[in-house]
Amino acid sequence: MKKAYRQLSFEERFVIEVMYRAGSVIREIALFLKRSPNTVSREVSRNSVCGVYGAEKARGKLSARRWRAKRQCMKVAMDSFLSAFVEEKLEKKWSPRQISGYLKRELHIQCSAKAVYKFTERRGLDHLLFWSWNNQKSGRKRGHWKTAHDGRRYIDERPERIGVGHFELDFIVSRESAWVLLVVVDRVTKRTWVVKLPNRKRTTIRRALSALFRGVEVKSITTDNDIAFTCWRELETLLNTHIYFTHPYHSWEKGLVENTNRWIRCFVPKRRDISSVTEEEMREIHSFLNDRPRECIGFRSPREYYSSVTASVLLEG
Repeated sequence: MKKAYRQLSFEERFVIEVMYRAGSVIREIALFLKRSPNTVSREVSRNSVCGVYGAEKARGKLSARRWRAKRQCMKVAMDSFLSAFVEEKLEKKWSPRQISGYLKRELHIQCSAKAVYKFTERRGLDHLLFWSWNNQKSGRKRGHWKTAHDGRRYIDERPERIGVGHFELDFIVSRESAWVLLVVVDRVTKRTWVVKLPNRKRTTIRRALSALFRGVEVKSITTDNDIAFTCWRELETLLNTHIYFTHPYHSWEKGLVENTNRWIRCFVPKRRDISSVTEEEMREIHSFLNDRPRECIGFRSPREYYSSVTASVLLEG
């Protein structure tokens, strides 16, 4: 069993002070105290004052750090603006890290994710955190599937993503009807489009993708081996691009759109008839996916980031 870490006592700090001033090296002190040399080295470097280590000074610096840490964790609760702001964003399903990053980037307010977590816990708002309200279980495991040999390109051949225009694509389906949600995500900016379709027929998909990508340069599309994409050659010609397929039952190879689907499932759970999804719900889904700050793109929102990147490309052109 792994041994639990134990804080240095004042007596141990006093021993470090005496031996260090006497000229003992770190490893000798650590051996005498039966401590890791890293522990002793970190203690001396963190708590020395003007290059001199003292037990009393070290204890004072430790107390000050603990006080600041405790105050930081109470920062949200002690500020009425932060309390209201955090509650509002939690209701909109923002994560503590997104809230912290947005406050720092947009409002220049230092507030750690830990402080938001503490506030959430103390106020009984745990049910608003991701793992509390998104408890969907994964589907059944499927059997072996033979690789299609129809000339399709697999993800191993996919080019490096440079700029916008590299998309991942998938469907969200339901047992209750033929209606589906077509989900398209830009791999660079994370901008997402969700389109409600009456079916997955070839003509329906052609019309939907043609309308969605009108005026947009499509550099590549990554999708799975869904039967709806047996017309992939027609789609390549229509969109003037290449389509790359994941290996059968390797959904993690298009992890971005898979993760996006999980978020969408919070609004459209399994076994719900997709035809019943309203326009208002679709707007809510788009706002949730595109207007929240994302850590992976510097706490910018996907909509904002996509607009800035495409605008710069147009200016360069």
